[in-house]
Amino acid sequence: VVRFTAPHAGTWTWRTSSADAGLDGREGRIEVDRPTPEAVVGNPNYRGQLTISDNGRYFHYADGTPLFLLADTLWAGNTARCGLGDHDDGPFFRYLADRKSKGFSTILIKHLHGFGDIADNPRGDRNEGGYAFANGDFARLNPAYFRALDRRMAAIWEHGLVAAVPTAWWGKTKRCAFDARWAKRISVYCAVRYGAYNALWSLSGEYQYAFRDCGWTPRQFDELGAAVQAHNPYRRPLSIHPSGRTDWPAPHNCQSSRPFHRSPWLDHHWLQTGQSVDRMYNIVGRAEENRKLQPARPVFCSEAYYDVAGDPDQAYHARWQAWVALLNGCAGYGHGAHGIWQFYDPDDEMGETGKKDKRVVPWSEALRFEGSGMMQPVASMLSACRWWLLEPRSDCVLVDGEPSRGPSAGDLCPPHCAIIPGRLFLVYIPRGNRQRTLALVGLEGRRYRGRWFNPRNGEWIAVGAGPVDQDEWTIPNRPRPHDEDWVLLLNDTSRTRSR
Repeated sequence: VVRFTAPHAGTWTWRTSSADAGLDGREGRIEVDRPTPEAVVGNPNYRGQLTISDNGRYFHYADGTPLFLLADTLWAGNTARCGLGDHDDGPFFRYLADRKSKGFSTILIKHLHGFGDIADNPRGDRNEGGYAFANGDFARLNPAYFRALDRRMAAIWEHGLVAAVPTAWWGKTKRCAFDARWAKRISVYCAVRYGAYNALWSLSGEYQYAFRDCGWTPRQFDELGAAVQAHNPYRRPLSIHPSGRTDWPAPHNCQSSRPFHRSPWLDHHWLQTGQSVDRMYNIVGRAEENRKLQPARPVFCSEAYYDVAGDPDQAYHARWQAWVALLNGCAGYGHGAHGIWQFYDPDDEMGETGKKDKRVVPWSEALRFEGSGMMQPVASMLSACRWWLLEPRSDCVLVDGEPSRGPSAGDLCPPHCAIIPGRLFLVYIPRGNRQRTLALVGLEGRRYRGRWFNPRNGEWIAVGAGPVDQDEWTIPNRPRPHDEDWVLLLNDTSRTRSR
């Protein structure tokens, strides 16, 4: 099978070169039609390959349309329990339909979810074709395994979604220490096999574990990155996924891909900010640190605190993280849920089902968690206000007369603000601000009109005050329920009057 993505319509010719006489010297032509406008609306991948904006802040398709990178986490998507079904009607397709209906544009999925059949590895997972390697031999790929993965990668593309994909977690188990030489070979193989699909690539999941468990060095990751880029003709954006822990030796104790910022292979950053409520605030600091690096590169908050059964504020935590990440300059946000990422099936007897404590529920139940439903309002509201031009400016918010100080482990209340200079102010006001006086500064006397946006259901409500035309403006009381979080949008109206 040869996969090819044509950058434009027309006649394309091809010719093969191979040491295999049966494959050498073959040639032909392909006629590529321009997709219809209806096809483009149904599948944004027809807009062309993903690339990075000229200012290094976001991703866009070849036709210039920005990608609103809102991802959901399905690390175990390539497993038999997340099955394809006999007629593309299995759990994998149920999951894709649900996430697309909720506004997600991207799926976080591994090519290899555990290695299986290697050193009696208990974390191994098979898909419909078995394990990735034949008889546990890294030198012998199992074609049936990759044919099942082929169908999943194609389905993500056909649903109009983008794959954000690490090849594997190379460490995190001492019973399967993957050699860097074989990691390079399988990574290059996946880059070639799946390079035609729109995707963001990651060299590894939680890369620091490869230092601990496999004895790798940063240099070996640089060699791996160079090898993958050498087999990346479509220039898929490439990064590396970090651990959320901060007890690694410096400089790798940073919850981001920042230590590789100067590596030639890295062109955008991934973050993991911690799997607990008291670490949610890290989103702000990690985004700021990585945005300050030069040259500028997009920052993707690829993993934060997941939805979990038993959290009474699950929906609030989900939307807090998404709004905070995107208003603090992240080019995308990755939502996750326990029960979904590992695709827990209580009837599955193979591989790592992920049932570690009572908070992990079956995937069909986790699919209905409220947190994922909070993402649709995020997508609809930000997509309507040119989010890619937003600049983080929480210093424009005063809380009881003082500049907003930012969140901390014990205080998630401080508001967050992003602006398009001279055009709009966008403010996310978390819970806990009912008794506080909030004001916006830096309006420069321009004329703005405000609206409240309900992040729970996408409803718009008038501010209830006249136009804003002063430099400092006291924000009126939030709509009911007053104790909940709200979003405030101020649009400049002076441009409309001048026209």
